[in-house]
Amino acid sequence: MKRLLFIFFFCCVLIIATFLMFGDLEQWMAVNLHSEKSIATYTCLSFSFMALDTLLPVPSSLLMILNGKILGLFWGTLMSWSSSLLASVFGFYLGRSANPYFDKFFSGQDKAFSNNFFQKFGNLAITISKALPILSEAISFVAGTTAISFKTFLLYSSLGHLVVSVIYAYLGNFSNTINSGLVTVMVIVSTVIIGWVVQKILKYKQKETNT
Repeated sequence: MKRLLFIFFFCCVLIIATFLMFGDLEQWMAVNLHSEKSIATYTCLSFSFMALDTLLPVPSSLLMILNGKILGLFWGTLMSWSSSLLASVFGFYLGRSANPYFDKFFSGQDKAFSNNFFQKFGNLAITISKALPILSEAISFVAGTTAISFKTFLLYSSLGHLVVSVIYAYLGNFSNTINSGLVTVMVIVSTVIIGWVVQKILKYKQKETNT
């Protein structure tokens, strides 16, 4: 367990430090995306910024709302979903690449416990984390350091990002006034419910296959 906690807090500290160091970059992104640009230029900028969310302090919720407002519900959702999923995949492979270095500081027993713990609760954690800044990047990295398969990570990341992308794109496309607190609650609750339902369905199907 201490292995997972160490890696998780290490990632969180690293991400927060990046936000503090490049705070002006977040403001620059917001200003440039709000300025008058062609759809093609906006699309390239938005996709690039969100795909780099693992490394840079990207205002992802703002971008997803703007995607819905500027590109519409369908294309806004597709843009947010594909770019944020790419960022998560990048974070996963960063964790997988760094895994041998973390293993040097922990025993095989602790590694086995971490793998088992993440096997039980990691799927839902991956899904829910996509609704929360910092946690999304941290959980993606942590997942890469465990034995979870890329296929499983991709499935639950896709699900979590899809829920978040649809809600933000919808709000950007149809809402004139947005209550950020209410939006956050909506995104988290929806992600938790859908992630839980999908996990139950997959476990039920697995039991049927084994019997």
